[in-house]
Amino acid sequence: MRSDDSPPRFEDVDWDNVERSRTVATTERATLLLGAALVGGLYAYNRTSADPFLVGRWQPAAIDWLFAAASVLIAAYGLVPLARRVDSPDSWLSLLRSRPAPTAAAAFLLALLAVGIVGPLAGASSIRFQHAFHPPVGFASTVPPQECLGTVTGGPFDSVCHGSWEYPLGTNERGHPLGFLLVEGARVAAYLLVIAAAFVVPLAAAVGVVAGFRGGRVDDLLSAYVDVQLSLPAVLLYFVGYTYYGPSLLLLLATFGLLSWGGIARLVRSEVIQRREDGYVLVARSLGASEWDVARRHVLPNSTNTLVPAAFQLLALFVLIEAGIAFLGFHELGTYSWGSTISEATNAAVAGQLQSRADVPAADVWWVSTLPALALTATLFSLKTLGDGIRDALDPRGDR
Repeated sequence: MRSDDSPPRFEDVDWDNVERSRTVATTERATLLLGAALVGGLYAYNRTSADPFLVGRWQPAAIDWLFAAASVLIAAYGLVPLARRVDSPDSWLSLLRSRPAPTAAAAFLLALLAVGIVGPLAGASSIRFQHAFHPPVGFASTVPPQECLGTVTGGPFDSVCHGSWEYPLGTNERGHPLGFLLVEGARVAAYLLVIAAAFVVPLAAAVGVVAGFRGGRVDDLLSAYVDVQLSLPAVLLYFVGYTYYGPSLLLLLATFGLLSWGGIARLVRSEVIQRREDGYVLVARSLGASEWDVARRHVLPNSTNTLVPAAFQLLALFVLIEAGIAFLGFHELGTYSWGSTISEATNAAVAGQLQSRADVPAADVWWVSTLPALALTATLFSLKTLGDGIRDALDPRGDR
């Protein structure tokens, strides 16, 4: 039903799209097969080649191949349908562009993905302890590094180092530029978002739709599994894996990805139970539509107001959990997460307290924690804002 008082009208149906979905050879499936062949070929070449590096000095790990597979899935069943509907005046994309907040959030997340994917290809940054805690441009620090690249003021015992364009955002305790650390943190966040969006969210939606639509023993079995899953603490399982296998981003995705989607499945199931007996569902069944078509075309689209915000909330939770675990130090040393960068400053010495992590007061090296904290906050806020915007644009019961 429409939310305004305008008279009812017949909706336009894209019959070309309907007929296309019934064919075996679709653009989505072609994209999926082509992408899978490309990723599989690169993987086979990398495993059989004598050179361990695939491109330049990049040696892909298991998490990189999982990210590539997730990117193929999103391209096939996310970007291809989006490109097909981009010119439709009544498409959800046009509605999204009319809302500045979700548009800005989408632009930020796209920039985050681009920086996280392309940025690390520029190469790693070497350790330069002589430039440790170098201040950003436009600021000065009373904790001067051994070699200050900017202007030095004050006396020999109270010298002040001013920022330099060599390190426009400053450095951390090992002399790594904050720009490099922010890009590496964006890479970790991009991997989490893409892999979770490609595998975890569809799994949760599928379980919720099947349980709510089929009912009976299928619903009982799936609901019982979700109850068992939600009773297992994912963080405990992660620390068990950490003890035996060591820290890794793949371990975090496996534990939290397998044990954190039950809440979404429950929400979708409840929404589907309410929708499966609605009039448009009964009409579709009476016209001979299959159970699959009814669930995919009628029940699931009318559940987006529940699924989409919950999915983006789960993605934000993944980013926050990874940052928290890295902040506590339970992460790979070679993985520069935003959480681990924040920890480098907040674990610095505080005046009047006995600490052994660092010799520098945290307030004097504020940029080390402030910049990644701002990036983390902006990412979480963008995910929440974009989720609400897409929900309003996709909901077929809205003002469309």
